[in-house]
Amino acid sequence: MIEWSSFLVVAAATWVSAVIVIALFSVAVRMRAVHVDQAAEGQGNSLLRLGYWAVFGICGLVVLLGVYLIVPALHGA
Repeated sequence: MIEWSSFLVVAAATWVSAVIVIALFSVAVRMRAVHVDQAAEGQGNSLLRLGYWAVFGICGLVVLLGVYLIVPALHGA
């Protein structure tokens, strides 16, 4: 028997998580593109570089958290 309410909760959580990861990655890519453009003009901004690497890192951590939650062998459930 399928528990439809649990299925809907998992589907909603998956959708929200995917939107968050895509948004974070998109922001990081945009920040990197701006940084590359500024560097080509001779106006490199190290704070922008740090920012896009931080956002890429957060995106990676969210993905790793998702893998941790999906694979039962990693958390002993």
